[in-house]
Amino acid sequence: MRRQVMFMAPVFLGILAVFIAVGPGPLRASRSLTARDWRPVAAQGLTLDLPADAGAPVQDPGDPWSATEFHGPSLGRLRIARERPLSELPPALRNWFELPNLLDGPLSYQVHRQPAQVRPVTVFGPSGHQVRREGRLLVAVCVFDLGAYRYWVQIRTPGGSRATLAGFHRVLLSMRGPDGAGVDPLLASQLRDAEQGLAPGIVQGGSWAPFIPLGVLLLAAGLVLAVGRWSGRAPKLPEGLGGRYFQAPVEVLIAFRMQRKYFDAAIAVLDDRLVVYTFGSPFLTVPLAAIRGKVTSGDGWFPPPYLEIALEGTQDFRKWGRLCGAWRGRTRLRIYTEDILRLRGALGA
Repeated sequence: MRRQVMFMAPVFLGILAVFIAVGPGPLRASRSLTARDWRPVAAQGLTLDLPADAGAPVQDPGDPWSATEFHGPSLGRLRIARERPLSELPPALRNWFELPNLLDGPLSYQVHRQPAQVRPVTVFGPSGHQVRREGRLLVAVCVFDLGAYRYWVQIRTPGGSRATLAGFHRVLLSMRGPDGAGVDPLLASQLRDAEQGLAPGIVQGGSWAPFIPLGVLLLAAGLVLAVGRWSGRAPKLPEGLGGRYFQAPVEVLIAFRMQRKYFDAAIAVLDDRLVVYTFGSPFLTVPLAAIRGKVTSGDGWFPPPYLEIALEGTQDFRKWGRLCGAWRGRTRLRIYTEDILRLRGALGA
């Protein structure tokens, strides 16, 4: 079964190359959120710290909102917008966050059948904080009033882990107003509570999620090896124990035209026939008289060497008849074993 797994190796290596190219992206993003290479930026009258990969600011002089956006792998799309408020904050939060009632405490609910969680916080004063899913996106928003303006600070990022949400909270905690004053000391504990009491399904389980398919493939390879060892076990009452030769397990190849099948088997050479067993029962029986003069030996790409038997005509497959029925005509049976000389002598070849 080793050769079958070896032939699978190029596929595994190709998939591994893809994951090496793609997978470290979320890992690098998570590391950048905890690293020290953050930088202060000014946006919409605020000063705040952003990851070094946040990119250059993009201005959006909208109406009534004016906004500054940053794009980067760590936080995705970060938008800082402000307007002159036309109403009180509580009813505005109820409309913007699609709340069933006014925000007076933590609430888990659904927005368009996607999980969402909202809670009151204190940034520079009474404020609202929401985290929700939008399909594959994690969206986190904080809305607050400061001076004559109302601010909307939001990230939209694909996937979204707890590290991403913690990075957004780090941005909020670093904010300073036009007068240089920082946020309310209560905000740190409120954001910790938001992270700890997060509703299920909002954030991903972790940054290793992209590597789950690779783990599944490795598990599949393990199952292939396990099934191969089971296929190559000796039968409970092998006829070969009283014959000329018996070996289990041994790797076997059956080749017909462009078809090749590697599997583990047990083989027995009796007085008049060669029997190949799979899963403890006969799979193929070949009369010794039909193979004399048709046996050659050789070395594969890696040990052990092999003995190859050229078979002619329709073979006597004891099982999987429909599958093997196409193997009519010239078929090659190759047996990989270190015991080449004794097997060849038993075959009378």
